[in-house]
Amino acid sequence: MYPTLESMGVTSTKDIEKFTLRYEGGHDVLKIYYRREKGSLLPKSKKFKFGRSSKTVLADGGQQTYRQVQEPSLIVLRAMEELEQIVGKQHDIQVSKEDLVKELEHLEKVMTSKISEIKEKINAMS
Repeated sequence: MYPTLESMGVTSTKDIEKFTLRYEGGHDVLKIYYRREKGSLLPKSKKFKFGRSSKTVLADGGQQTYRQVQEPSLIVLRAMEELEQIVGKQHDIQVSKEDLVKELEHLEKVMTSKISEIKEKINAMS
């Protein structure tokens, strides 16, 4: 029923709660969130990164100038269509302040953990 999502390894489509798409570091990042029971060992989300294709287009008809344009992958576009069929149009196009604060807090935890890991490796070398 959802061939693109299945090809990406997304099998439990009935449990999909929401999804987000953002552009980060030259890639489109699609994150799918699942409804999970408390204590479930299954992941609450899956993240997928998609590269963008570049093509050269004529920028100005009379000047014969060209420019590079990046387009999202067809796979991410098809996956978005399928996800919108599943969850409807309920995903937020505009991110709320609360979502940004949560994302920032998560990033701080990840960075703190990574910095500690690198410091431990440096100390182990001494």
